[in-house]
Amino acid sequence: MIEMEDLKRGVKKYATPLYVYDLDAVEETLTAFRLKFWDTADLCFAMKANPFLTGKMEKYVDRIEVCSMGEYRICRVLGIAPEKLLISGVLKQKEDILEILEECGGTCAYTVESLNQFYCLANWCEERCEVVHVYMRLTSGNQFGMDEETLAQVIKESEKFPFLKIRGIHYFSGTQKRSTEKIKKELLYLDKICRTIGDIKELEYGPGIPVTYFQNQTDMTEMYLSELSDAITNMSWKGKVTLEMGRALTASCGYYLTSVKDIKQNNGRNYCIVDGGIHQIQYDGQIRGMYTPEVQIIGEQEETKEWTVCGSLCTTNDILIQNMEAGDLKTGDVLAFKKAGAYAAMEGMALFLSHELPAVTFFSKADGWELIREKQETYQWNMEDERLWKF
Repeated sequence: MIEMEDLKRGVKKYATPLYVYDLDAVEETLTAFRLKFWDTADLCFAMKANPFLTGKMEKYVDRIEVCSMGEYRICRVLGIAPEKLLISGVLKQKEDILEILEECGGTCAYTVESLNQFYCLANWCEERCEVVHVYMRLTSGNQFGMDEETLAQVIKESEKFPFLKIRGIHYFSGTQKRSTEKIKKELLYLDKICRTIGDIKELEYGPGIPVTYFQNQTDMTEMYLSELSDAITNMSWKGKVTLEMGRALTASCGYYLTSVKDIKQNNGRNYCIVDGGIHQIQYDGQIRGMYTPEVQIIGEQEETKEWTVCGSLCTTNDILIQNMEAGDLKTGDVLAFKKAGAYAAMEGMALFLSHELPAVTFFSKADGWELIREKQETYQWNMEDERLWKF
């Protein structure tokens, strides 16, 4: 946890809105996860949860899941070894697959989510006489992956392409699972699939470990991890398991800082207007501020009042918290929203009203503050490109 005085120094140095990622918390979480699964599973970081942390995560995880060409290019710029990349995603356009293959060939691993993707990879392998390893994605009943019948077809077709090697099965059914029973049921199903569908040596599985974001919720992470580890150990199939996670690995390291800019009272209700909003902070399950997340207030507090915290957008939906108990808030106070390390900065409608993108920072006790992205204007992305104007 970052101390109050350190957060104050960060606000003074970089202003608000501001994203802060605590690198000490990242190390603590990853160390705990590795210890929990040291003899049962490898770890894969789903970088979509927080691409800013991709470079830092490389040394803690065995693999990084990449789901777009943008994510792939981030990894290339960071110099991440191709051997660590799993090229995934429901849409893999032929030109994108070929670009990655030309640059990395068989050093990356790839998921196959359709027959078209299979043949694109297989034909390249045969033309180049280069081995490529793939994971067949098994659908969980939606647009992702392939059903069992198609998987069996892919396995049969792969016999015609000796350079394409099926390494395993890839499976993910969703995030924020509300019960360990769902995870256990999925692993029983995958146990059967891995034993019966072919010579499956590996399983890449996204368990969807939940993160508790709001007050009065009980953190069940330790229980989920223990029962997940036991469920893997109890599988009859004894291949290699890799756990693919994003939210559970990074949520707790993040802070979103936003300043109170205006105070008002309408019809007896206290409102504070901050310089951020729902375009910059998202919590899974939040609906117009109905639930109160963990928030630390940076400023002097006196008598307790009830506040509705609203952002800077021109929409009545921009409510961060409907009923927050706090002291006598004043302009200049800062609200530090916790557990903002996964998806919070990535899922918002960042271009609405052409507001600036907040600065992004790292913090650690050893190295202090590090600015990793300056505040950026977005208005030019919402207008005609001057370079295309015709005179």
